[in-house]
Amino acid sequence: MEDDDGYAIMTRTKRINSTQPSQHRSQGSPPSLDSYKVAVGILGAVCVLLVLAVIAQSVWGFQAGQASCSAQFDVWQAAFVSRLKQSLCDPARNGPAGGTGCKLCPKDWQTHNGKCYWDSKRSQMWNESQKDCELRNSQMLVIRDQEDMDFINMITEGTSHVWIGLNITSHTGNWTWVDGSPLNQTLFRVSGPVASNSCGVVKGNRINSETCSAEFKWICQKDAVVV
Repeated sequence: MEDDDGYAIMTRTKRINSTQPSQHRSQGSPPSLDSYKVAVGILGAVCVLLVLAVIAQSVWGFQAGQASCSAQFDVWQAAFVSRLKQSLCDPARNGPAGGTGCKLCPKDWQTHNGKCYWDSKRSQMWNESQKDCELRNSQMLVIRDQEDMDFINMITEGTSHVWIGLNITSHTGNWTWVDGSPLNQTLFRVSGPVASNSCGVVKGNRINSETCSAEFKWICQKDAVVV
């Protein structure tokens, strides 16, 4: 019995000893992989929300700043236009400086009926004159009515021939202005021979035909700036 009891006691002790380490490992074992995945997912979601919040705040701040800058620019622009009118507009011709209808031309250009006119001080061929006007963001002179003719006669003093934006086009054989409109020959008659290389000059109140390779002064024209 003792031997059997002792044997039984030893057997129970071995079983106890063999189960204790597994209990300690269970108590001190690290969290499972699923727990890590959940934690990482939550942390990632928080980071994404923070980034979105920063972006939203930046966009709102940019839009607010842009609106503020736009309002300030409008105020500055209105003040600038007002100063421009006071400094450059002629109240006797254009009404009060704060009113409408003030039309301005670049330096050395003359104003007439909403147009700006520039007359050259040297002479060259018609094609070269046309290119010069294009470089000045303008076109060669187009005469619409007798009032325009009288004004041109005044600024040229009617003493010399001046190239205007009129020539015989090769595809129609007719007198055509540089803007593509035909010459109103009931209003203006062209004197002189007409050929494929004919261009228009004005002297006094008359339009004459000249060879385009001849050299004369010229006049450029463009719209005035309304402020």
